[in-house]
Amino acid sequence: MRPRRLHSLRNRIMAVFIGVILVVFVAITVIFNILVSRYIMSTTTAQLTELVNELSSVFNANSTGFPDVSGAARGPLDMHPVIFSVSGDFEVTTPNGTGSPDKSTAVELAALLKSDGVDLSNVHNLRLKTASGTYYVSCITNPATNRYFVVYIDATGAVNFAASINLLLIIIMLIAIIIAAVATVLVTRRLTRPLADLTAFSQRIGAGDFRPSDERFGDKEFATLADTMNQTARQLDSYDKDQKTFFQNASHELRTPLTSITCYAEGINCGIMEPGPASQTILTEANRLTEMVEDLLAVSRLDSIAVAPTNVICDLSAILASAAEDQRRVANDRGVTFATDIQDASFVMSGNDKGLHRAFANLISNAVRYATSLVTLTCSRDAHTMIVTVSDDGHGIADKDLPHVFERFYKGEDGKHGIGLAIVKSVVEQHGGKVDAQSTTSGASFTCTFPATPQS
Repeated sequence: MRPRRLHSLRNRIMAVFIGVILVVFVAITVIFNILVSRYIMSTTTAQLTELVNELSSVFNANSTGFPDVSGAARGPLDMHPVIFSVSGDFEVTTPNGTGSPDKSTAVELAALLKSDGVDLSNVHNLRLKTASGTYYVSCITNPATNRYFVVYIDATGAVNFAASINLLLIIIMLIAIIIAAVATVLVTRRLTRPLADLTAFSQRIGAGDFRPSDERFGDKEFATLADTMNQTARQLDSYDKDQKTFFQNASHELRTPLTSITCYAEGINCGIMEPGPASQTILTEANRLTEMVEDLLAVSRLDSIAVAPTNVICDLSAILASAAEDQRRVANDRGVTFATDIQDASFVMSGNDKGLHRAFANLISNAVRYATSLVTLTCSRDAHTMIVTVSDDGHGIADKDLPHVFERFYKGEDGKHGIGLAIVKSVVEQHGGKVDAQSTTSGASFTCTFPATPQS
């Protein structure tokens, strides 16, 4: 497939301007010439017709003299008619007219009539163009003498005037094209310079340099685009730093269980450790590693900017109950029971059911780990919000840890790997909600607030 040929913005704008100018001036020229031609024709035709009618009345009165048209009206275009006589073989016999007769014109017109094979008895308002000019011609026969008289009006002056106007229009058009070209260069220069700066900025972003641009643009559109690109650069910079920190922390967290597994496996292999306790430790660390990898994959999916989650109709109370059931065995092993307080209302919303299930499971798992004997699950709602709360009766969250509990890889006292609550925060915020943590002397409480849908 051939690569698409690209055109510069300047050439496109110039082509549009010049095209518009050409179309407008061509249309004006064509319309002007049509109107002028029709006006000249209608004027000369009316003038010739009137004169021929007058001569016909004179000839019908058996006049045998040569008609005098010196007193004939000159018409709206100030064109005086001229008359001369010709024989049957188109020889000029008596050229005459006002002032000095123009014999050369008469001879030229007679020759042209002869070459065209015109019937002199049937010539009415005929337009003839000779080397010397443009003429409108009519013929009339005198019955008394059987002579042919040719009456013509010289329209050369009007035609030349129209040609002068055409030339003037062409000159104006050329001047307009030059002005349009200069204006296009000036305008596009004002457009292409900011575009070149923004293009260089975007290339810099693509190369991994997310420093905001300090360019200032006078045009609102370019200023808005620059602000948007700066915001994008800041977001990409933050995302890039978060990803680097994420992988650094993830590699550190993964190294600990892998080191333990390697050490105990080598101990078994070398015969310096009992296989039973060592294998149990390896199994524990492998389970911890599996859970951590699953959490890391979950975080990676939540952070993906390319793939949007598929939303379905979710019932928050049902998902909370399902997540609690998944944690029931661990809770029983720790001697922890669940208490539920679910309001009789609808908790249906559109969302990612798998993500919500994992978020609630992480909250319940965290509560079970710190609870003394009881984890309380509540669901309530009002006209605008739906609230899911997971509380435990443990010793609460330390004041120094409370502002950081949702940060990735931040581990408080007895924390696992610092990813679970970060997943909760990401999932809740993806659903347009927010999550808060509270700590009292009677335990810790995590509250997830979602926008409510109207109840049916």
